[in-house]
Amino acid sequence: MYRFYFNCHRWKPTRDQWLYANRCLPINELKRIDEYTYQRDVKFTLIGQLLIRYLLSQVFHKKSSSFIIERTKYNRPFIKINPSFDFNLAHYNQLVCIAGTFNGQIGCDTMIYKKENIQKLNLNLIQKKFTLNEYNFIKKNSSNFYRLWSLKESYIKWLGIGLGYNLLKLNFHINTNEFNKNSIISDTILEIDNKLIINNLRFDEQIIFLSDNEQQIITLCLLMNNHCQSFVELNIDDILHGCTSFDNNKEDDLISWERFQMKRQTDII
Repeated sequence: MYRFYFNCHRWKPTRDQWLYANRCLPINELKRIDEYTYQRDVKFTLIGQLLIRYLLSQVFHKKSSSFIIERTKYNRPFIKINPSFDFNLAHYNQLVCIAGTFNGQIGCDTMIYKKENIQKLNLNLIQKKFTLNEYNFIKKNSSNFYRLWSLKESYIKWLGIGLGYNLLKLNFHINTNEFNKNSIISDTILEIDNKLIINNLRFDEQIIFLSDNEQQIITLCLLMNNHCQSFVELNIDDILHGCTSFDNNKEDDLISWERFQMKRQTDII
């Protein structure tokens, strides 16, 4: 098992970091990333692609620039070099996360984890996406809305399909309610269509403690025979040292830095 995350919110890229990061991605990916309007989206997508290559280089002990990354019709990245290895990427709020395994498919999702007044949540959305059992669980603690949403998304990403899956088909039974620091909860049970208990899957849930007392949950859906372990935090030096450069035009590097500086900024970046 391989599990990594990067706090993109804290990363304020220097010019040199940005130039080298761009050299570590192929031209087609750089063009796709450049289409985003906001600096935040550019930054998160860039880190996501670097994390994929960092992970693959750690797994197969090859240069990160040697991998050809393809996409399914649902836009899910994969590699043909070893079909038995599966990986999945997620990003939200502050974090970009990735996990990979040789034991079956994997689905990764992340959400902010915070307690709110239940009235602030969209009750109409809850009724459309959550079962009665799950709704009662949300009423006990509004943070469970985010926890359940992440569980459902991780399962859909494990399936490898796009949007449109009926989330009401999924009914999660939570056995452990409270998270302890550095602990992983793995005893949640999934029931489909109120009758079929999925016994061959496990859901690993981990809380990452951020600055300003914020918390974010990372959820994995994977086969039971996978080893349970914590996510490892990477810094930008870890990622860039683990990535190798393509033969990109260095004149274009300077343009990419200038274009990034011209992107719109958002309140949260």
